[in-house]
Amino acid sequence: EVTLIEYADLQCPFCRAYSEQVLPVLVDEYVRPGEVRSEFRGLAFIGEDSEKALRFVYAAGLQDRLWNLQEALFRNQGAENSGWVTDELVRSLAEDIEGLDVDRLFEDAEGEEVAALITESSSQAQAAGVSGTPSFSIQIGDEEPYALELTALDPSAFRPALDDALEG
Repeated sequence: EVTLIEYADLQCPFCRAYSEQVLPVLVDEYVRPGEVRSEFRGLAFIGEDSEKALRFVYAAGLQDRLWNLQEALFRNQGAENSGWVTDELVRSLAEDIEGLDVDRLFEDAEGEEVAALITESSSQAQAAGVSGTPSFSIQIGDEEPYALELTALDPSAFRPALDDALEG
């Protein structure tokens, strides 16, 4: 099994660009056909809004809605550290996500399970030598993930590495 690991900060404009322009293409070409798994590992490099958004995204993940809330937050991304990640914004976005229990989302966002997920992502990023976002790694089966060196944030930059990983 091939996994594309994305390290992202929810305030990062380049992460937003990846989420909006590249990820949907990779999902259509690799994820939906069942060839590649996509894994989100959130980081809070930029500041308080990053951490607050990440807590909510991981809390949504506990209800299998991580990608839905992540995409909605990127779509509504504000200026870095401007206080744009408000409870009102999150509640409004979450209410539009089918199957997401909004009260549970707010409870879980403050819980130990979400805190542990954030700590784990941070440790994984440190181990992977991630120095900025977005960063990407590929993992084949149980092997150690390896960093993906990209020349552009474009689907064509990902295809050779993904195809090579799929060929083993």
